[in-house]
Amino acid sequence: MKDIIVWAIHAPAGTVVLVTAVLAMFVKKGSAHHKKAGSWFTVSMMVMLTSGIAAAYLKNSIDDMMLGAIVMYTVLTAWLAARHKKNEPGLMEITALIWVIGFAVTAFSISMGWREVQAPIAYVMWGGLAILLALGDIRNLYHSGLSGTQRIIRHVWRIGFSLVWAALAFTDKIVKMMGANIKSMQGEQLLLIVGIPTMLILITTLYWLTRILFFSDKKLTLSSNPTG
Repeated sequence: MKDIIVWAIHAPAGTVVLVTAVLAMFVKKGSAHHKKAGSWFTVSMMVMLTSGIAAAYLKNSIDDMMLGAIVMYTVLTAWLAARHKKNEPGLMEITALIWVIGFAVTAFSISMGWREVQAPIAYVMWGGLAILLALGDIRNLYHSGLSGTQRIIRHVWRIGFSLVWAALAFTDKIVKMMGANIKSMQGEQLLLIVGIPTMLILITTLYWLTRILFFSDKKLTLSSNPTG
C-alpha cells in the first residue's frame, strides 16, 4: 500500500510541484501565468504532502510525518500571504497558527523522549523554528495582515523553504530508483544529485528576496499578487 501511494500519487504530484515552481519563478510576477502556476503548485504540494504523510504513517516514520506537517504549514501560509491582503486574515490564519503551535509542542515532546528517534536534538531545532514561525503568525494576526513588501517577502521565503524540502524528497526518490541510498552515496554524487538542486533553489529565493528588499520599484510591490 505504501509503495502504491508513493509511486502513484506522491511522486507524480512532486513532479508537478517542481515544474510549476519553475514556471512561477520565471514568469512575470502577478501575471495570469504566475497565478495559474502558483495555484497548481499549491494544490500539487498539498497532494504530495498528504500522500507523503500517509505513506510515512504506514511505514511508522515519525521523521517524515513531522517534515510533511511543517512543510504543509509553510505552503499554506505562503499561499495565504499572497491571497489575503491587509485586513483580510481570518480563520485560516488562526488554524495555521494552531497547527504550528501543535507542531512545536509535538516536536519538543519527541525530543524529551515521547517517541524514540535517532536524533532528538533535531526535534529541538524543529520546535524552535516552529515557535519563530508562530511568532510571525501572531504578528500577522495582530496587525490584521501584512501589506506591500512585507507580504511578498513572507510569501517568497515560505515558498522557498517548502521547495527545498520538496526538491530533497524528489532527489531521494531518484536515488532510490537508481537502487542507491543517500546515506551511502559518495560526496561527489551527493553534491550533484542533492546539493546542486537545493543550492539553486536557495540562490533563487535569495535573489528574489534581495530584489524585493532593495531593487523593487513601486510597480513591482503593488502588482505582485500571486496565488501560489
